[in-house]
Amino acid sequence: MYFIFAHPAIIYYSTVSYSDLANVNGKTSLIYLGISLLLWISVFGITFYLIYKSSFLTQKNIAYLLRYGKRVEAKIIEAKTAVLQNKKFAHKKLVLELKNFNRDTILHSLEINDSRPQENRYEEGNWITLIIDENFKKAPYITLDGIKTKVNYSLYFIWLFFLAAIISYYVYSYKTENFGYGWRFLSFEHPLIISPLVIFFIGFIFWLIFVKLMGKFSFRNKSSLELKFKGQKTIAKIISAEQTGTYINNQPQVKFELTYTDISGKIHHNSIKKIVSLMEIGNLQQKEKEIFYLIDDPNTIAFTDDLYEI
Repeated sequence: MYFIFAHPAIIYYSTVSYSDLANVNGKTSLIYLGISLLLWISVFGITFYLIYKSSFLTQKNIAYLLRYGKRVEAKIIEAKTAVLQNKKFAHKKLVLELKNFNRDTILHSLEINDSRPQENRYEEGNWITLIIDENFKKAPYITLDGIKTKVNYSLYFIWLFFLAAIISYYVYSYKTENFGYGWRFLSFEHPLIISPLVIFFIGFIFWLIFVKLMGKFSFRNKSSLELKFKGQKTIAKIISAEQTGTYINNQPQVKFELTYTDISGKIHHNSIKKIVSLMEIGNLQQKEKEIFYLIDDPNTIAFTDDLYEI
């Protein structure tokens, strides 16, 4: 927040001079005003969509899943209750054992808010019903049977607060900086332009790290879930395992060359790149390892233990 709002304002207002406003081109100032408005409209439009996607759209998708999703029975083999509890809910982390769509036994982790913890519905050994989107198009893709949803409006109020603040800053800047020359005070260095650019720059950095960079070394949620629940389990022979020279957090990336046979008897040669912890380097000499592959696309594969960590 400091680098988005305070820092650009401190730099601008400590260096700005209004002595030459009469010689500023009015058309150029209007272009800057248009750029500023376009940037802020984009910022508020994107953030509103993200808030809507995580609230009303998710609620709509869950309602769709409850009506049309595939029901699968799952056994709770581990249940942990969070130390910090909400007054109304007990937050629990469950590890479930169930059959995927191809009848292979899989493990799946799920976090829930239990509104009736006194009933002990989510204890080890109990059975629960999951509802799954068979096409994996409706996020969150998997939910509990009988789940009840409620939208948290706090993010909408925060969004409205910042919208009102930016509108107020436009009014404040115009009243205190125009000196009778309209928008001629507006330049590229003004916080009304720099601040939204900083927001997009920070968003780009997060996208670069967590989507483009980290996404290459780990399965993203949708693809991993689809592979886990629609995939076929088999044993792959490890031909070779070599470090690629890439490191993430000082941990090496390893390329595994594999060969495996699909359900139709066809032999496939494929590879998997993954980040391996330094503690596991000594285990790279394994000759075989269990994997999942998609029957419709046998080249889409993942190690079973990696999928279970999702």
